[in-house]
Amino acid sequence: MVVSMTDIGPIGTEIRNQDVSIHALNMKKGIPDPRGISRLKAVVFHYEPDIIQCWMYHANLFGLLFSRRKPLVWNIRCSDMDLSRYGFVYKSTVKAGAIFSKIPDALIANSFAGKKFHEGLGYDPKRWEIIPNGFDPGLFKPDAKARTTIRFELGIPEDAPVIGLIARFDPMKDHRTFFHAAHLLLKTHPTVHFVLAGQNITSHNPELYRLTGDYRNSRQFHLLGQRRDIPDVLNALDIATSSSLSEGLSNTIGEAMAAGVPCVVTDVGDSRLLVGDAGHVVPKNNPEILARAWQRLIDAGPDHIRLLGDMARKRIQEHYCLDTSVRRYEELYSELSEPSVT
Repeated sequence: MVVSMTDIGPIGTEIRNQDVSIHALNMKKGIPDPRGISRLKAVVFHYEPDIIQCWMYHANLFGLLFSRRKPLVWNIRCSDMDLSRYGFVYKSTVKAGAIFSKIPDALIANSFAGKKFHEGLGYDPKRWEIIPNGFDPGLFKPDAKARTTIRFELGIPEDAPVIGLIARFDPMKDHRTFFHAAHLLLKTHPTVHFVLAGQNITSHNPELYRLTGDYRNSRQFHLLGQRRDIPDVLNALDIATSSSLSEGLSNTIGEAMAAGVPCVVTDVGDSRLLVGDAGHVVPKNNPEILARAWQRLIDAGPDHIRLLGDMARKRIQEHYCLDTSVRRYEELYSELSEPSVT
């Protein structure tokens, strides 16, 4: 059973369509609301869950209200965050998590880098668990028809190189570096197209519009906003990329790899471990090196790109398959729900 601190939203609708109970506390993002406490209390007392799994900082603290009644598990997903880029409430919540981190029965991180970063903030739980994100190779897979369909929709020639960034507009995703690198690449490779998708990735976003610079009216940039067909969009790409300043273990990079798309990523979080030898890793906040990495892949030709893509998909199947992550969670939950022996 899933509880959303805010509204249900599109993901909640998908969860409900899978016959999973979902409840919304209808709290406003960034605004403490004591009414949410009573709503969550009613849900917990009605359903009597065996385990309470909290997801990310605000929910982690919220779950403390019921920590004496049920096994409590926290989950963190980030590493190397520059907290100066966030507001007071968010920073305070992250730091408060360190103070109370001894209370939950286990703290799950999705990356080794995330564990190390939070230890540096003072997080000291009873038990750490590293469970990487899992990816579904049955959902994210090579699909020639999807490639043709999306490129036709966007007006991209079949033989044009396409680089994609799937990420919400957020300081840590560093779209500034991405666009700077794109402008550099277009000077030597004018036929390249760039496909971007995610929350607030539209021309109506004034900051994003400014970052497009001289290319804001160009057909080379495709700002798609939020899409529900990311498996298809990924198939339209030749190269997926992440320009992030901070990651735990990137979902969008793992999904691209599962779809057989080679990746160029910044060396943050566990991105280097995820990509392995099936892509390229570059320093963060360095558009010149990012552009050169894209250029090397394009200049190597389509056959080399396909070879790296095949290697990327195989790496996901062998090391980051969704079934493996599910099993790790099930094992942890089963252990925590067993009666203690006295």
